[in-house]
Amino acid sequence: MKHEEYKEMLALDALDALDVGDDERRALDAHLATCADCRAEHSALRDAAAALAYAAPAPQAASPQLRARILAAVTSSSQDAHQRGGNGASSRDGAAEATHASNVSSPDEFEQRRASREVRVSRSILRFGSLAASVALVALLVSLALLWQRNNRLQSELARLSATVNQTQQELALTRADRELLAQPAAHSAALTGTKMAERAHARLTFDAETGRAMLTAADLPPAPSGKAYQLWFIAAGKPPMPGSVFQPDPRGRAEMRETIPPEGRTAAVFAVTLEPAGGVSAPTGEIYLKSSAS
Repeated sequence: MKHEEYKEMLALDALDALDVGDDERRALDAHLATCADCRAEHSALRDAAAALAYAAPAPQAASPQLRARILAAVTSSSQDAHQRGGNGASSRDGAAEATHASNVSSPDEFEQRRASREVRVSRSILRFGSLAASVALVALLVSLALLWQRNNRLQSELARLSATVNQTQQELALTRADRELLAQPAAHSAALTGTKMAERAHARLTFDAETGRAMLTAADLPPAPSGKAYQLWFIAAGKPPMPGSVFQPDPRGRAEMRETIPPEGRTAAVFAVTLEPAGGVSAPTGEIYLKSSAS
């Protein structure tokens, strides 16, 4: 055989399409022992076939009709062979001629073998093409899934950053408002000190006497019990205390509250903080924790 014929047989052998006892298989094995190029190509084809073998469709069982046709053909061939067996000499001569003919390949037989190999190679190529398309589809689906997950992560991160930006903007707005309050000509400030309930506690109330806008900052307050909160009061001479807002200190005892004092409370002589129910009350019921001196 020519070198090109051996190369055509490499794909068939990689797909196990050559019989072990076939003359072409033996000839190919002998050629591979002496040709390094064909050995390399043969190894690559075997690796590719092994990598894609898992995706090959499962073989289907032959139908009962096909098995019946095969059995009928075998029976017919056996009967013909038995009828020809009586002609002993003729059979031996014909066998000798057939053996001689099988050893000498005519150009037509060579072309038939080559056409057969081309058909088998074409079928193998079609099978590999189908497997490659399946692999490409799976790869596309995996890529889409990864893109979807990445998009979800980016959206979550964007939402988190947006919330952070909004919180920062709110804090900056409060800081600007506090600075404006402190810079107002009509701003007043009152210091509140701790009572026997919280001797280390202290606070400062700053407010604008014209607008009533106020800010209270406190420190070293004890944690409020469950269901309780601290409440601010405005106490004017001869009048009952006016309620303000409620607030909760953080774990370090610090608190910051913004308030709008009504006109009647802006002339208060005393400011106080008591411990009340968490929802606040209209008149003080708890102990005083912070109190300013009379102005």
